[in-house]
Amino acid sequence: MIEENEKKIFEQYNRKSDVVRCPNGRAVVRKLLDSYARAAVNLYGVISRKDFVDIFNKHNSYKTTEEEIYILLLPLVLKDRWYCFYKEYIVHYLFFDSFNHADYLLKQQTDKPRYIPEKEEFLKYINENYEDNDYWWNVRRFMFDVFGYSKNTLVGYEEIRSYITYGDGISELSFILDSHNFIFDSEKQLQEFLTLIMNAKNNTRIWENKGHTPAEMHRILSKRNENIVKFPSVQRQQIGRNDPCPCGSGKKYKKCCYINNETKSAQLSSDECRLFYETWYGLMGFVNKRMSVIKAKIKPEYPNAVSDILIHKVREVLWKKPELIDEYINETELPQEQIDILKLWRIKHRKGMFIVLEYQPEYAVVIGQNEQGEDRVYGIKGISNSVANTLQRSLPAQIETVLLPFKGKIVYDTFISSMNIGFGEGAKSFLREIFEKAIKHGIITSLE
Repeated sequence: MIEENEKKIFEQYNRKSDVVRCPNGRAVVRKLLDSYARAAVNLYGVISRKDFVDIFNKHNSYKTTEEEIYILLLPLVLKDRWYCFYKEYIVHYLFFDSFNHADYLLKQQTDKPRYIPEKEEFLKYINENYEDNDYWWNVRRFMFDVFGYSKNTLVGYEEIRSYITYGDGISELSFILDSHNFIFDSEKQLQEFLTLIMNAKNNTRIWENKGHTPAEMHRILSKRNENIVKFPSVQRQQIGRNDPCPCGSGKKYKKCCYINNETKSAQLSSDECRLFYETWYGLMGFVNKRMSVIKAKIKPEYPNAVSDILIHKVREVLWKKPELIDEYINETELPQEQIDILKLWRIKHRKGMFIVLEYQPEYAVVIGQNEQGEDRVYGIKGISNSVANTLQRSLPAQIETVLLPFKGKIVYDTFISSMNIGFGEGAKSFLREIFEKAIKHGIITSLE
């Protein structure tokens, strides 16, 4: 049901008082315009009236106008409610409950080229479930082969396709697999399934890219050479090997802090990595046992026998109830070193959206907000691998993760969700402005 405020917005841009009888000879035009409007919102989510008119006029000998589409389509908007007018746009019915989401989508689409197929292909998108790639069929066939041909498998497939395409990704995927009792015979089978899912997602036309697939948008941005944005580097003092060490020890730099400073990597050392994972998996095992999230038993060992997709479900429960860390500390005999780490995780973890700006030898430089909602620049280390090798994508890149303090450094909680969002020149300019203000506070490399 549409909320009262959204209802007022709907009525503001789709006024019943503007409805007029269809002009003589325009019934056929109205039907064709309606088909185009349905196809456009299914393919793009939102489209300006100007762009809509341009596409229609490109495909047809009859030429329409922005004024005509409002007059002819308004009665159908009020009757069918498949789309509606909003400001200077035509928007999908999914935005009727929150027109702010349409505004957000428009920001995501800024500076991106629009995918415009030929007329015959364009009108196929009248069908809301139409998709022009075979990747999802590969997923469907795989699921039927593994889980059997049944209504449960078919419903599960449709849910997975919907959530992977329009939702947050892996969190919904793990929930759907569990709710339909989809169990894989082996880790290899699970990895094959995930590969099919990612291929399907990367070749699915999405609203954020104005109808382009993530794979197409990546190629477009690469050709433009706009996929990498340079940010002002932080100036670091150059110290000669024979200069006095800046730490004040009185020793030469090469015999003091040189070893630590010049051989840093963008990931934890092997000993730190093992300590982190033993602490993390121990916590995951406790949360899982306490909350009965998955059937598998998570042992405090590295590498771990339980797949990441299952551990991710436990991780989601933890950050909804971080007080479970307190219970783990109080009820479990742990080394003091792990207790100190866990206490910091409890009070200093930082969950949210971040943007990776650049990779430096010591860490990945990201921008995000602190507890006061102020933009700050952070230096994040990888755990067993650098953030650069984990993401393996062009910058800037928007990610969702949980930052954790660890031994005087900042790491993340083993999971990084990378968003398939391209940054146009306008968005990059805005990022530069934010970065230049935030970098005045330096790069934060510890949350302790």
